[in-house]
Amino acid sequence: MLSALLNRLRPKGPPPSPPPLVRATVPRSPPLLAPTGAHRPLVSAQGSLAGFEFHGGAALHKRLDGAAASAYTANLLGAMRLCVAQGLSALAELPASWLLRGTQQQQLVPGMHLLLRADASCADAPAVHEMVARLRAAGACVGWDPLATPPMLAAAGHPDFMPVRVPAGREAPAWRSAIAAAAERWPGTPLLLLDLPAVELMEAVLGPPVLWATCSLGSCAEPARAQALPPQAQRTLRLLNRLLHDDDHAAVVEDIKADAALSLRLLHYLNSASTSSGRELDSIEQAVLLLGRDALYRWVAQMVVRMAPQRPAAQALQATALARARLFELLARASEAPNPGGLYLFGLATMLPLLLQCGIDEAADALHLPPAAVQALRQQGGPWQPYLRLLQALEAADLDTVEALAAPFGGQQAVLACWAEAWQSG
Repeated sequence: MLSALLNRLRPKGPPPSPPPLVRATVPRSPPLLAPTGAHRPLVSAQGSLAGFEFHGGAALHKRLDGAAASAYTANLLGAMRLCVAQGLSALAELPASWLLRGTQQQQLVPGMHLLLRADASCADAPAVHEMVARLRAAGACVGWDPLATPPMLAAAGHPDFMPVRVPAGREAPAWRSAIAAAAERWPGTPLLLLDLPAVELMEAVLGPPVLWATCSLGSCAEPARAQALPPQAQRTLRLLNRLLHDDDHAAVVEDIKADAALSLRLLHYLNSASTSSGRELDSIEQAVLLLGRDALYRWVAQMVVRMAPQRPAAQALQATALARARLFELLARASEAPNPGGLYLFGLATMLPLLLQCGIDEAADALHLPPAAVQALRQQGGPWQPYLRLLQALEAADLDTVEALAAPFGGQQAVLACWAEAWQSG
């Protein structure tokens, strides 16, 4: 009976694949001699996920010098190379003097974008010119802010890209005016918008001549206009909750069967060449048994983020949601917390309001989150609040706070390794 129903629902010809889910594909960094900072998604002018910014922040730059700065630079360039190897661009801001200290040609690859910050210890103009030429010869793009650089860097030529200064007014019209002024003064130069305060503002100002933009997502931000969750999203979230609470197999199967679109996607996924065991599946019971609970709940989580309404920053939001969920699960396992699956859902829930344009309470209710997660989402403390605080510190590259909060999870290096792995496998 199920096969007949599916045949009636199935369109003529081979079933279309669901739109590809954007994985957060920053690979695991090399051993952490120095932290590489936050991984922040870069959104292109067309709204696609273009790559990642490795954001260390001004405070870290002031704290490191000498051998520590050299170790940080080498580690950062290694992480950027691995990112580029995945077909993504990599951006980092560094003091110009750090790149003067023996950066090797083999450390640089096309796809790297290095935003130079001029510093007092970098006063040798010929050396700076030679360094910029060496970076470009290796295929790296080199940028700086022409309004904030001393003559010795400005004399190195025209930047390959430049950041737009934060305007006095923080609303979209002020940003558009700043973008237009920069484009008029430096025509043809790709522009970067960094540290925008909100997703909606970023989406409002995306478009040429902007190359990439980043923004602060917040630990759990509600949309400006919350909407009711659509029925399909509610059903899928209920199924995800069943899987993580190890509900009865028959109940899981019935929930999948109740959603014809989800049933089709699951069967198509398992009958595809990459996952098929050599025989075509024609029942949801077979599909659930073959995939297994752990793999099934990850697949369903991906379906949840695919349900997000179309918007310019959708790919970046999807990547962030899965990375946050995986981070919380990894941290839970590192601290031997009793409910890693619940923390995976908690990480996902921090992005559901933005993804599905719903309120925090509705997202919490739909996922049947435990009280500790609801407390944390509502900023009311509780045992899971440290996870949110740690997430905020990681995304802001506030390494002092990361170090202060990291002890229950194995220390700062262990937390940063979890952060890198979350982006790799999210």
